[in-house]
Amino acid sequence: MSIIKSELYKLKIFRPFYICLSICAAIVALFGLSIQGGDVEYAEGGEGGISAVLLIEQTLDLPFLPFIFAVFVSLFVCGEFHNGTIKNYVSKGFKRVGIYVSKLAVCGVAVLMMYGVYVALLGIMGTVLGGFDPQGVAAFSNTTAMILGEGLLMLAYAAVFILVSMCLRGVGASIAVNLCIESFLPIILRASSFIIGGDIMLENYWISTHITALAALTPESGAVLRGILVGLCYVAGGTLVGSILFKRQDIK
Repeated sequence: MSIIKSELYKLKIFRPFYICLSICAAIVALFGLSIQGGDVEYAEGGEGGISAVLLIEQTLDLPFLPFIFAVFVSLFVCGEFHNGTIKNYVSKGFKRVGIYVSKLAVCGVAVLMMYGVYVALLGIMGTVLGGFDPQGVAAFSNTTAMILGEGLLMLAYAAVFILVSMCLRGVGASIAVNLCIESFLPIILRASSFIIGGDIMLENYWISTHITALAALTPESGAVLRGILVGLCYVAGGTLVGSILFKRQDIK
């Protein structure tokens, strides 16, 4: 428990965390400026116009947040190897599984805070511009499932990025690999599916596919359950594999 408190304190004084939060807020502000400058009727929430729930639905599957998470996790995790904190933890007798889980827990808190700020500001801005849901298109249960399901999938991204960062241990290499995973892995999986042929669609097992599927006020049948299962599998699998690899690493 003491190691988690230590990690939370480091997060509290970690400047890149606040920069990432600011970027999330700035992205929302840019959305607002583009809406107001591009289409007045859309901004005012007229027929077919914008509202808070529609704005959230239309922007949750954009790649901004995973990119920010990839950079943040790489900086926060790899910096611990650079300044010797990980080595100190190990030398003081902390179990490596505990160290790994603490990183996952604190990075998870940070990721959810960034996600929460992004969604909350979208909701506030959308409500100001066109109302929360003036057209009555969103059921409370669907909206809640969309937001919570997407939050779990954001944690899944964090689990993958932590796994990479704990293995590579270098800030530059981790940022590069994590950004490539987010940018190119879906394309590689889709291309591989075409090569393999048949009914197997490998991209259906990747996080971004389910983020897109869940970014809907009326999700397809089974989309929420599949998204939850995929998110849990990546969080649990990433933690298990990462812990095993970290136990075998030589810490210098």
